[in-house]
Amino acid sequence: MEKINLKNYPFDLSNMEQYSREFISHRGAIKLAENDHEVRVAISDQNNSELRNHLEEFHIPKKVLFYAISKAELASYIGETTVIEPVHRQKGSVQGQAIALDAITEGAPVVNIINAICIEAIRLESSDIHIEAHADSVYIRYRIDGILRIVKKIDKSVFLTISNRIKIMANLNPLEQRLPQDGRMSVTIEDTTIDLRVSIIPITNGESIVLRIFSKSTRLLSLDELGFYHDNLARIKKAAREPYGLILLTGPTGSGKTTTLHGLIAGLPVQELKIITIEDPVEQIIPGVSQVQINDEINLSFDGMLRRVLRQDPNVIMVGEIRDNPTAELALRSALTGHLILSTLHTNDSFSVITRLENMGLEPYLIAAVLKCSVAQRLVRKRCPRCGKKTRADKKTKALFTKYHITADSLFRTEGCAACDFTGYKGRTIISEVFTVDSAIEEMIIERKGSSEILRYAAKKGMISMAQDGLQKVADGITTLSEVEREAVL
Repeated sequence: MEKINLKNYPFDLSNMEQYSREFISHRGAIKLAENDHEVRVAISDQNNSELRNHLEEFHIPKKVLFYAISKAELASYIGETTVIEPVHRQKGSVQGQAIALDAITEGAPVVNIINAICIEAIRLESSDIHIEAHADSVYIRYRIDGILRIVKKIDKSVFLTISNRIKIMANLNPLEQRLPQDGRMSVTIEDTTIDLRVSIIPITNGESIVLRIFSKSTRLLSLDELGFYHDNLARIKKAAREPYGLILLTGPTGSGKTTTLHGLIAGLPVQELKIITIEDPVEQIIPGVSQVQINDEINLSFDGMLRRVLRQDPNVIMVGEIRDNPTAELALRSALTGHLILSTLHTNDSFSVITRLENMGLEPYLIAAVLKCSVAQRLVRKRCPRCGKKTRADKKTKALFTKYHITADSLFRTEGCAACDFTGYKGRTIISEVFTVDSAIEEMIIERKGSSEILRYAAKKGMISMAQDGLQKVADGITTLSEVEREAVL
């Protein structure tokens, strides 16, 4: 039986009558097309011979052609074609169990609509779902490859129903609309479990609801797959081979720092080393690594957990984020006593970690003694490999190439196709700069030399700036100038 994508199949509604919604929901069959001689039907249970026989008899004398669809596609269709009236409360609780998105719920249309929104977001590999109440409508937006896109508008009158249902799913208070709420829930789709972190804040016209998607089935990427050029990759791997020290990943939220740290850890000899991570939350399981999730509600903080982890005789410790002086001081002193510490810090570039740590109250001699490497990174969208045309660089682009010593006179222009949902982009890659510390830089740190002097020395030693790294990816046809301009200072 041929498997089809229901979303992409054209329905010939002008020449046929669709089955009733009750029949579609209970029997899992949807009529795709019909003419004088045959009927095309999609079914979600391909092993249901009784259903096929029933439909063949029902459509006599026409021939029935069957196509296979998934339960998730069926649930998405039901949700997207559901019309609901506003209600003020959904009864029941889903606490402590995974919610099946591909289950169709009779008598609760809002459930089907929310399920369809989540299924479509997961299908499009979105990182977040934004549900926002505006003056006269509700906007549904997906963040795909870092960019928000409006995918649906819903009448404002049903927002309360949707909000209440999501709060119940996340074990939050559905009656509370004045205060922010945070929660979590697990959902399943075709036997795949996905975690959603829920954030709800009150806004002028109601609430803003954000669901962040964490798929447990996402493959762990190695450091080699993330998009680092060879020179930067070699610098990072060299620092990771040190028996002790501090390696920092810097950048804003959503720049892929944790993914890079996970890739770095996955490349270590985990069977020979005791590796412990302290994360908030644990987003991805790394085989052979002990992973701890902090919990501020029970005072299980980064610095408190780090003190206890040191008693486990670890070789490598990953601290999800250095947020304050106690965590920073403990992390650096742990690196000084023979541990390799991996962590993240919020700075705009790689060498500013020195100033940031000093501002946290740490002595320059301690920073110089342990800092081995800092990596600043951003995520940019990759050009879709199936569409786009090569074109000559304009004056602005040529000037940038000359400024950063890049030899190229052409680049690719995005066009858009079905494979990239007509955006011109598919997936993301890293642009980065890697700052490594040698004995000369250690002396500069101790002497409190300015950032500009340290940067000039690092550039002479071969450090590639983020702007140069990004423009090289433009010249190589990996991304576009507009993407680099959005994330790097040129």
